Amino acid sequence: MGLTFVNHNGDPITDSRMDAMRAQGMEFERQRRLAAKADVVSVHKGWRVSGVKPGMLEEAKQAHERLCQMAQKAGGKPPEPFDETGWLRTAKRTAVRSKPYPLQEAAQLCKELAIKAGWL
Repeated sequence: MGLTFVNHNGDPITDSRMDAMRAQGMEFERQRRLAAKADVVSVHKGWRVSGVKPGMLEEAKQAHERLCQMAQKAGGKPPEPFDETGWLRTAKRTAVRSKPYPLQEAAQLCKELAIKAGWL
């Protein structure tokens, strides 16, 4: 004796009806996944302003000076001169504001203010 399925009225559900219900459920699941995937692509995350904090370049120069002094005390070969452009190219950038701006104009204004404040 096998399992039989019934609806809420107690009427038996045939195998063909069960297959149709299963196919309909799989179609709904496929459409739900496609809708969720489309939403991710169409959402804009906002505009973020990032740069090098004020004072970080000076700290790097001082650290390089200390390294040169330590090398001179040890009698070793002094390191190469400080390369400011190379340091700026590889410096870790931090966000000026943790929350992104919804408008590009607001981010542009924040960038201008950050440059005035000494951000690189």
